[in-house]
Amino acid sequence: MSIRFILHLLLCVFSYTSLSASTYEDAESMLKQLDRIINNRKEYDAQKEQKLNRLKESIPLAGNDSVLYQIYDRLFKQYYNYQTDSAMNYVNLKRKLSGRLTWDCMNDVRMDQAQLFSTMGMYKESIEALEAVERDKLTSEQVERYLQLYSAIYYLISEYSLTTEEQNKYARTASAYSDTLLAIYPKDSPIYQRALAGRFTAQKKYTEAIAILENIPASYQTGHLKGLVAFDLASAYEGMGNKEREVFYLAKSAIVDLELSIKEYISLHKLAFLLYNMGDIERAYKYLNCSMDDAVFCNARFRTISITQTYPIIDKAYRLKAQSEEALRQVLFVSITILLFFLLAAIVYVYRQMQKLRTARQELSLINAKLQDLNRQLSQVNRELSRVNQELSSANSIKQEYIVHYLDQCTMYLDKMENYRRTLENLAITSNLKELFKAIKSEAFIGEEREKFYKSFDETFLSMFPHFVESFNALLREDERLEPKPGELLSTELRIFALIRLGITDSTKIARFLRYSLATIYSYRSKVRNKAIDKINFEQLVEQIQS
Repeated sequence: MSIRFILHLLLCVFSYTSLSASTYEDAESMLKQLDRIINNRKEYDAQKEQKLNRLKESIPLAGNDSVLYQIYDRLFKQYYNYQTDSAMNYVNLKRKLSGRLTWDCMNDVRMDQAQLFSTMGMYKESIEALEAVERDKLTSEQVERYLQLYSAIYYLISEYSLTTEEQNKYARTASAYSDTLLAIYPKDSPIYQRALAGRFTAQKKYTEAIAILENIPASYQTGHLKGLVAFDLASAYEGMGNKEREVFYLAKSAIVDLELSIKEYISLHKLAFLLYNMGDIERAYKYLNCSMDDAVFCNARFRTISITQTYPIIDKAYRLKAQSEEALRQVLFVSITILLFFLLAAIVYVYRQMQKLRTARQELSLINAKLQDLNRQLSQVNRELSRVNQELSSANSIKQEYIVHYLDQCTMYLDKMENYRRTLENLAITSNLKELFKAIKSEAFIGEEREKFYKSFDETFLSMFPHFVESFNALLREDERLEPKPGELLSTELRIFALIRLGITDSTKIARFLRYSLATIYSYRSKVRNKAIDKINFEQLVEQIQS
């Protein structure tokens, strides 16, 4: 063995002692790919039928029996693992041509028959066909095929024998043919490497078998050989007990079979049973049905019988699982129905609560609007109260100032009256009656005091309302405004309305205060009112004049 092979063998020893974390993921990925292939297998069968139809269309174009034989042979090779009845038909057509050919083709025909009988599970007929082969006329290529057929047939007989003794007997026979093949195969050929790996697998040297199979160059693994190598690897991993890798390579082998529209196979059937044992009932049932359909289509009777033996087991498990899932679905349906009922009840309840909440919000909105309106009214009342309080405060202040001022005035007038009385008393004492009567009749004192009183009033009023004249004139039309005469603080008209500003609105009181007739006061008030901008509210506006 080469150094490269030894290194690869050592690598395999270390790499397969434990399963990597990605092993299961690789197997699952390959199974998903296989599921897609099974779902689309009609497309591959259609391609196969097109290829077969093209070959059949070339039959009438064959120029001679030799070409016709080659066409029949190609059709046989296309049909033998696709549909055995059609394959047997073309074997018979080849046999009928044997007498018209320039060479002896019967050995090939008999081996074709043996291959088909083996596929159909007719092992006795297959061996009889091989025994009829004239071995002395075989070419080296035919010898290899002859030995391969014997090895494969005895291996199948061994596998399906009823007793251990028979199994060992036929296994030894198969192994003997395999050993002979190993002696004549080229050492660098994939067929030799497969045969050697098969020997190691039979000897339970699974690591060595895997190393050999994985050492086969990828360029050689084309067509059906790729699937066969994958199946050999699955067999080796089966011996190692590595189910994940076995699943991976069985799925890979099955993919090749389905893509090539090979109907006589074992990979998918074996994978179905393995998945059943691993608990994947649904896939096992699906793969087994596919295997059964293809075996029936191919008329591979022994494969059909083999599948039928395991079919009830998987079918029962699948039906039990289906029943369990149906029961679970019913439970879930009832549960979902109950939950849906509660959900609907909850929705109705929430809807009603939302309606109540909406009504409450509307009522709250109305209440808020009313509260805002009341707040505005309250604010307005507060402003009015504030204004009234200010006016009351101002009026109280004015009253206080006037009270103090007129207390002083009264005290002063009392003093003056006391002095005036004393003057009159002195005149009476001195019997100066002429001066006494003169003093009594004189109005100079009263007039002088009145003028002082008005001046004092004007000064006091203007001290409290320094801008009264300007504010008062602002209520009059511009060409009718009143101005005091030089030397005056307030004119008679201004003094009348000054009293009105102080709250003395009665004309009689105003007339008595100013020593005018009532008619004169009415005349002044009416005259000035006619000069106002707002005649109706004029006096009310005068009452509102601020300092």
